[in-house]
Formats: sequence, structure tokens, C-alpha cells
Amino acid sequence: MTKEEFTARAEELRGPLYRVACAYLRREQDRLDAVQEALLHAWESRHKLRQEAYFKTWLTRIMIRECVNILRQQKRLIPTESIPEPPMEEPSGNPALRDAILALPKELRIVIVLFYMEGYSTEEISRILRTPKGTVCSRLSRARKMLKDTLQEEADI
Repeated sequence: MTKEEFTARAEELRGPLYRVACAYLRREQDRLDAVQEALLHAWESRHKLRQEAYFKTWLTRIMIRECVNILRQQKRLIPTESIPEPPMEEPSGNPALRDAILALPKELRIVIVLFYMEGYSTEEISRILRTPKGTVCSRLSRARKMLKDTLQEEADI
């Protein structure tokens, strides 16, 4: 894969990679760092990609690994003081749905993001997360039920 091909394909995937980072990481700076680090690692490891047809899946797997690494590093940090988060811009869309997705446990949240927002099939998610397809399907089912219950409770209020 040439530098130009890699750059073009990686640029197309910046948005999807960022959304995957949103499923794992809370802070904007961490998300942006994760995307940059994942792209850097992918560039350095591009010779390990066996089939270019799997570039998107391969890069998404690298992204997930980078998010997990950032979370692992954060567990080791001792906060010296509380720094308030800057106010976030209100993204378009359904804020109740966004909040409900963010409230899901991480293993359910990531399958929802990969399946509905990024359009991966259950087989692809299975390869990305290195879990059986049945596990992916059951997590999707549990996540849908939790989202339905949460959104129904909000509608009843």
C-alpha cells in the first residue's frame, strides 16, 4: 500500500474512528489522541496487513486497542486537582438517545456504535472485538433492551 493510498483510506475513516473512540473515552482530548495514535500505529504496521480488503476492520481493531491503552494509562494516573471540563457543543440528533447510549456498559456501548453507527456486520464486529458471533448478537440484544427500557422510562416521565 502506497503512502497516498494509505492517506486517502485513513482520511475516509477519521469520522468512524472518532465515533469508536467516543464509545470508549469520555474526554475530547483523549478521543483525538486515540485517533492520532491509531493512525500512527497503523502506518508503522501497514506491512502487517495481509489483505487490503480488510483495511477498515484492521484499523478499527487498532483504534480499539489504542482506546483500551489510554484507559489503562488513566487508571495509573493520580489526579492532582479537579480540572473542569470545557462545555461541550450540543451535537445534532436525539440527546436522549445519545445519553442512553453513553449510559450503557462499555461492552454493550461498543457493539451498538459499531453495528448501528458504523455499519459493521455482526461477523465483522466479532473479528474486531475477537469475541464469538453469538456473544456479539447477545450483547446487541441486551443493549437494545436496555435502550428501549431507558427511553421508555424517559417517555413515561
